[in-house]
Amino acid sequence: MPTAPDVVSSIFRKYEKQELSPEFIRDESNNICDILEITRYGDPGRTARMFAEQGYVAKVNGTCKYDPDAIPLNKKCEFEKYEYVYGYQNFENSKKRMEKRKIDDLFNQLKRLVDENPENQDYLNNILNPIKQPEHHNACPHTPTQIIYYGVPGCGKSNKIREDLKNLPEKNKVRVVFHPEYSNAEFIGQILPKVNGHVTYEFTPGPFTQIIKRAYLNPNEQFYLVIEEINRGNAAAIFGDTFQLLDRLKAGETDSLGNDPANAAVNTFTEGWSQYFVQNDDVNAYIRKATKLDDGSYQERNDGEPIEEIKIKEIHFNANTAIRLPPNLSILATMNTSDQNVFTLDNAFQRRFDMELVRNEFDLTKPAVNAQYEAEIDDTGIKWGQFWGWINAKITATLKGLSSTEDKRLGVWFVSNVGGIIDDKVFAEKVLKFLWDDVFKFKRPQIFADGIDTLEKLINSFEKPSEGKERFDVFKDKASLVAFVASPTL
Repeated sequence: MPTAPDVVSSIFRKYEKQELSPEFIRDESNNICDILEITRYGDPGRTARMFAEQGYVAKVNGTCKYDPDAIPLNKKCEFEKYEYVYGYQNFENSKKRMEKRKIDDLFNQLKRLVDENPENQDYLNNILNPIKQPEHHNACPHTPTQIIYYGVPGCGKSNKIREDLKNLPEKNKVRVVFHPEYSNAEFIGQILPKVNGHVTYEFTPGPFTQIIKRAYLNPNEQFYLVIEEINRGNAAAIFGDTFQLLDRLKAGETDSLGNDPANAAVNTFTEGWSQYFVQNDDVNAYIRKATKLDDGSYQERNDGEPIEEIKIKEIHFNANTAIRLPPNLSILATMNTSDQNVFTLDNAFQRRFDMELVRNEFDLTKPAVNAQYEAEIDDTGIKWGQFWGWINAKITATLKGLSSTEDKRLGVWFVSNVGGIIDDKVFAEKVLKFLWDDVFKFKRPQIFADGIDTLEKLINSFEKPSEGKERFDVFKDKASLVAFVASPTL
């Protein structure tokens, strides 16, 4: 029978050069044990951590990765001496039998629910045989969204967007990060020199123009423009006149302006399109750089001359047509609440977005979040979730009344665990440094132990406690932390 190291090493070898999360390693390990009908072992995360300590796998941003090309040959040979459980002769057959058992169990559960309440039969039929909705002439199947997700640093704003869009093809999303030096020319596009035997000047599209073109050419697919840290750049200046496009036509509204007068009767924009329009010849020509296929669809290209016209359902887009956001293009953005950002978003800008708070809390029903809560801060015996609850309560109490108090709190994902552990160096260099430099900048004597008067002393005292001291003795009120750990309240 395989051992725990056999199972975990097999997972790394099967998913070679891929970054594996602790949750994935645990779930796949349990799955293997179920397939082989063997007893589940202890904590696969600890086995993965042991492999990292022995130099077999590398820690990468909260994950572990096995790359045989990146480790010495002797290490590779040692690692691959473990039994490869996926290679067992009966593995695939056992896997199929287990899947069939799961299907049988699921079927029996559904049958029981229908027997107990016959009304469930109709609901089950609707799920298995969904009614196809009739197509409406010139109606867009997509409802665009414009949302700004906000919350404290590390609460999971970017991760929420990533999870929501993870099943979407890469071509259907464009991601951009705003910063103080980011400009309208970079966002929309600009004329730049191109050397090909001789110098020419051509329009180089920015992320906004790239995604709007894809949306125009593929009206039956959904596209997303993702803007990270929207308030770290001057959003109004970056959007420029395209700011007007953020207003969308609502159900029942139409607009026929912004076109060649000869086409005004043809181009009637409906729900989801921008209510207003902007003229931009460069963006217009770039969108029309496409190849029309035999089935009437269009293939994107970035060179050559633009074609005369693109037909987007009932919209005729030609050289005289103004630019609008199409219904199948949504905009998702993130921002910190009252962070030390360079720019603030005015009310006119925020009004054109829905605002959604990403709450800074542990949803322990989710395996990844539960693992983050349970992660131990090195060898202290204190869980990250316990420290998180204690320090955020102290931040709120100590900084009460200050406008930036809420944004000074630590997010659930302010640091990430690797194999169920948050390394002492990571904790010191990220968490303690943030508390010292930013959160308690003017309250240091109130928070940190006597004698700690520099950041260097703080980090050294945590990473290498002196004899008779413990790591969390760096805090003046360590006793309240110990009491909180004994009875935490999230």
